Amino acid sequence: MSIFTRLNPPVYQGTHKKTEYFEGWYFKMTTSRSSAAAHKEKQGDVLAVIPGISRGRDQSDSHAFIQVFSSRENRSWYIRYPADEFFADTRKFEIRIGNNHFNENGITLAINHETLVLKGTVMHGNFHPFPVTLAAPGIMGWYAYVPRMECFHGVVSLNHIISGTLALNGTIHDFSGGSGYCEKDWGSSFPSAYLWIQSNTFSNISGNTSCMVSVARIPFLGRTFTGFLGFVSSGETLYRFGTYTGASIRTLETTETTAFLRIRDTRHLYEFYAELGPTGHLAAPRQGSMDRTIFESLKGTINLTITRLKDQTVVLHDVGALAGIELSEAHTLPIAQHQN
Repeated sequence: MSIFTRLNPPVYQGTHKKTEYFEGWYFKMTTSRSSAAAHKEKQGDVLAVIPGISRGRDQSDSHAFIQVFSSRENRSWYIRYPADEFFADTRKFEIRIGNNHFNENGITLAINHETLVLKGTVMHGNFHPFPVTLAAPGIMGWYAYVPRMECFHGVVSLNHIISGTLALNGTIHDFSGGSGYCEKDWGSSFPSAYLWIQSNTFSNISGNTSCMVSVARIPFLGRTFTGFLGFVSSGETLYRFGTYTGASIRTLETTETTAFLRIRDTRHLYEFYAELGPTGHLAAPRQGSMDRTIFESLKGTINLTITRLKDQTVVLHDVGALAGIELSEAHTLPIAQHQN
């Protein structure tokens, strides 16, 4: 992997990977920009579209795919394509699978499958890439330079506005005035245990608030540890935290449907209370093959509070709706004990 690709997480990272490798981009589109509107309307919809490539141990099973998850239908589809119909640029953010196109400007879909017909175009505006520096090339910080990690993570866009329509099995989804979010993963496998929460549909629409947090069991040098990373973006302020920043998890409590997470760094205390909505199943990678099933909610809720430690001032409190939440064996994640 070249230094250019490490410093550009959205581009294709797997040029020389032939087996036991996956790479996927997660495009989330909501029909509402604020949680207040979503609660009032009681009809905010979310569509997640995930293009990617799967290369298992057996090269004959290598294939491209597009996963689609609809909150309105509360179901998902996994559409396979021949591997040679997959193209992802190594110099710019550009993906093509068959006649489906994905880039910073938007996505165009032309899926005509026996159980899914999905066609149309959604345009992106005010794309907000996650900042990249040589010392911290994206959301993973310096961990992005650690070789042979099981799974790498990138945030492609913190938040952006969307417009356009998609027709899903004859039903029109109008995303005009909605919001978008994009991230990606690549490597060999998803962690065996993890939680992931994300929302960019908060009550305070003027703040353009967006957040994502992931906590996972990380295998490293024959052992495992609980690592985490995340961000909160609100207005012009970006809070970033993770194992690599010296932050620590003070509380992690999960049930089958909820997660309470407290993270502390030298300046702030971050508190997240996440509650699942209806869930659907998605395929996830294991040694490159998409043969694991995980469950995700597209209409969860996140209560977010950030407190400044110096004077105990609450600098941000908001509620995120239409939240993406995955709790995959999260109850088995151990955390270090702290005094406060």
